Amino acid sequence: MLLVANRGEVAVRVLRAAADLGIRTVAVYAEDDASSLHVTLADRAVALRGPSPYLDADQLLDAAEGCQAVHPGWGFLSENASFARACSERGLAFVGPSADVLELLGDKRRARELAASLGIPVLEAAPGEFPVMVKAVAGGGGKGMRAVYAAEDLSDAVEACRAEALAAFGNGDVYFERLMPSARHIEVQLVGTAVIGDRDCSLQLRHQKVVEIAPAPLLDPLLRKALHEAAAALAVAAGYTGVGTVEFLVSGDSFAFLEVNPRLQVEHTVTEMVSGVDLVRTQLLLAWGGDVDFTPHDRGSAVQVRLNQTSGGVLSSFGLPAGPGVRVDTHGYVGYRVGTRYDGLLAKLVVHGEDLDVALNRARRALGECRVEGVSTNLEFLRSLLARDIVGATTDFVVEETVSGMRAPLAGTVVAVSADSVVLEAMKMQHVVRVSGDVLVSVGDTVSEGQVLASGVGESTEDVAAVDLDHVRPDLAEVLARHDFDRPEAAAKRHARGGRTARENIADLCSSFVEYGGLAIAAQRQRRSLDDLIERTPADGMVAGIGVVNGSRVVAMSYDYAVLAGTQGMRNHQKKDRLFALAQQENLPVVLFAEGGGGRPGDTDHSMVSGLDCGSFHAFAQLSGQVPLVGVVAGRCFAGNAVLLGTCDVIIAVEGANIGMGGPAMIEGGGLGVFQPEDIGPLDVQVPNGVVDIAVGSEEEAVAVAKKYLSYFQAPAGVPSPSAQPSPAPPGGPLDSILPDSTDNSGSWNCADQRLLRHAVPENRLRAYDIRALIETLADTDSVLELRAGFGKAIVTALIRVEGRPIALIANDPKVLGGAIDADAADKCARFLQLADAFGIPVVSLTDTPGFMVGPDAERTATVRHLTRMVVTGANLTVPFGLVVLRKAYGLGAQAMAAGSLKVPQFAVSWPTGEFGPMGLEGAIKLGFKKELDAIADPDERKQRYDQMVAMAYEHGKALNVASVFEIDDVIDPADTRRWIATALAPATSRPEGKKRPFIDTW
Repeated sequence: MLLVANRGEVAVRVLRAAADLGIRTVAVYAEDDASSLHVTLADRAVALRGPSPYLDADQLLDAAEGCQAVHPGWGFLSENASFARACSERGLAFVGPSADVLELLGDKRRARELAASLGIPVLEAAPGEFPVMVKAVAGGGGKGMRAVYAAEDLSDAVEACRAEALAAFGNGDVYFERLMPSARHIEVQLVGTAVIGDRDCSLQLRHQKVVEIAPAPLLDPLLRKALHEAAAALAVAAGYTGVGTVEFLVSGDSFAFLEVNPRLQVEHTVTEMVSGVDLVRTQLLLAWGGDVDFTPHDRGSAVQVRLNQTSGGVLSSFGLPAGPGVRVDTHGYVGYRVGTRYDGLLAKLVVHGEDLDVALNRARRALGECRVEGVSTNLEFLRSLLARDIVGATTDFVVEETVSGMRAPLAGTVVAVSADSVVLEAMKMQHVVRVSGDVLVSVGDTVSEGQVLASGVGESTEDVAAVDLDHVRPDLAEVLARHDFDRPEAAAKRHARGGRTARENIADLCSSFVEYGGLAIAAQRQRRSLDDLIERTPADGMVAGIGVVNGSRVVAMSYDYAVLAGTQGMRNHQKKDRLFALAQQENLPVVLFAEGGGGRPGDTDHSMVSGLDCGSFHAFAQLSGQVPLVGVVAGRCFAGNAVLLGTCDVIIAVEGANIGMGGPAMIEGGGLGVFQPEDIGPLDVQVPNGVVDIAVGSEEEAVAVAKKYLSYFQAPAGVPSPSAQPSPAPPGGPLDSILPDSTDNSGSWNCADQRLLRHAVPENRLRAYDIRALIETLADTDSVLELRAGFGKAIVTALIRVEGRPIALIANDPKVLGGAIDADAADKCARFLQLADAFGIPVVSLTDTPGFMVGPDAERTATVRHLTRMVVTGANLTVPFGLVVLRKAYGLGAQAMAAGSLKVPQFAVSWPTGEFGPMGLEGAIKLGFKKELDAIADPDERKQRYDQMVAMAYEHGKALNVASVFEIDDVIDPADTRRWIATALAPATSRPEGKKRPFIDTW
């Protein structure tokens, strides 16, 4: 079965050829093309939808279900390599050359390069040279072509060509070609690499061929031979298969390559008449793998004339010629409604004779027999043209007849006429055209672009009325009124409780914001009036859109608790789905203000039963790991709202918030007791249990934190080099020669005096210290944002900046469990590492740990699984990783802090206070030398010996000794830490499309 992916005359031609071969066929048609003849000739017809249906590859491929091949005809997608490749991927034979050949020859620029490489002359246009021809890269048929004679006309010509080509072929690219005036347009017909014949296509009107002659007359035999050889050479070089045409311009004895049309052409019929080769039959047999004899025969001369419509209408009379040597190809019939949307070709009259004189006389006779009524055509133009001597004419032979009068600026139907105006309707839009003189058209007439409307002198113009720029029309006034979302009473209630409205939070977050679905209302029209819904359910309780935060676009959305308690309604689900899809398509971060009570049972305008087919939760969860997801909550957040909040990478909660998977009603309904909302998931529960990442005192602070959080993911991938933006360092010390001057703080960032780090870790190795103060000193000023500070306290996880560059920092806290890593800390660290890895943020580890937490109590928390989660996550990071050992680096815990091994990080350095070992020194001595120590009876002597062993072990595991065997890269001055981070930690490359990780663990 064959799908014919075209319309009109070419579809009829292909369908008939297929029927002759016994091939079943499928036709396609646009909604306004349903009465076209080709629809009735196929075994099956499929309707297409949309504004450009014949360019919709997906619809065409769907229509090809059950077919073995697709014939693209000409125009539309006939030269589209992507379509040809898609056919192949569906197992369909594309009736034409391969996709690779189409990419080469369908792009006229590449085809010219190929011709030039073979020594075939081409029309190069030198910069600034005029006249030039602007031509579409794709397609043909004279569409997307303009001759330009002066530089000031070039821009308009390019735009016009692009628009025309885009509409016709789906590709608006153009190129320039040197204009060769007074030349003949000669084409060479190919099947594969074999030459079938040639034809003269010089008679053109506005670059559209109107008459073709085969073979090309008055052509020197040597020149004809050179053209055939050039065409064949191109075909061989391109590996061409199928039917195609090579076009040349000929002037005197010279010629130049124009383009290759890798498809069937409108004028193929005139070559068929003189060669005896049925080119469409040949195409189909080649596609089906049959034996084909396409040997051409010399059969006199043939002339083809194209009968074109110049207006729309209904064919009330359609009498076409017949008799010896006359062939007519058409899709028209009496009663056929001819539109103006597509190419104007109505019929091709192809005549044959033993010589050219006979063929021309038959063409004149055939035109004289034509009778067409109901639409205007170019019939009289063709008759007058063939009355002239056209043999050997050049492309500038045909000059459009000058007709006095005022012309239509566009094609359309006349719907009103007055003494000074004609109203044209086109595509359901009316255009008032001002005219003068006698009006020459009547209501109901269909006119073409350029057709004379009135006898006056000058140009007809579309009516442009004067406007008052300050006047607000009623239609706009209605829209503006609906966009007035001010609800003073609801806002006053929020303010009285110390809160802000949803729109106030969005306005504070975004420097610019466009709202999607602001006019939506609750789906409750069956139970409430429209006015009530507009007044009380604006935006269906969800303010959502795209905004700008820190100079970058984000999706911002906020449930509006003042509208139906921020519940999740039908329309706000739809809005979420719309915005989540945009976030996915355009890689936009999402900020969600999640306050609300979950699902809404009161919506009525739907056929829903369970609602479990709602896609919002799935769509939002799929964004995890692709774009940053920020959840903000103030007040109550229960059920579905809490699910969306919990899906976020970070949760920012305002003091007084309550977060729970079910609210009071759901808990009571489940028989689990009666509780007040304030009893469910308060922050004194949700902060220490790790649900909330950052607790803040107000919504204003929450917005500020959300902006700061987003900033770490909006920084450019590249960063300044250390030399361009140095970190402050100590002057006058032994490292002066390699540390930059501390006075250079001229950039957009600054930091504390780094010499403070030399004193951040006490000399007494048993003394705890403030790790957060150390981090604040190390990082750029005001750049530290700690996540989950109240949970898993043995490890600090924070986003910081070093020299303006975002860094994900993990650090042991010696004040909590002596820095030992427990289950909660490991979980917290593992999730933070996933976050950094997903978004390409380099990681720096500040290590001071005696190892993993052990013991019976620890094992009750499933440490084996939780602690190894951190190990597995670290071992599979793809982002740059740097290790700085502050003091203790013992056992498997230290290895976990190093992403698995001291040799994994991009750099592994230690401060002078660093100490290393397979386990804690004291424990190692007590365990490894227990017998020796127990053998010492005197407790004081035993203690003295123990202290000596610890001191010796410390010296052995001291950072300097570890560096001496190159287990670490260096022992550094703490003040030099920033330079190591900025220099040795490779900048993260630009993030690839899609996800690096499937998702970020919500825990």
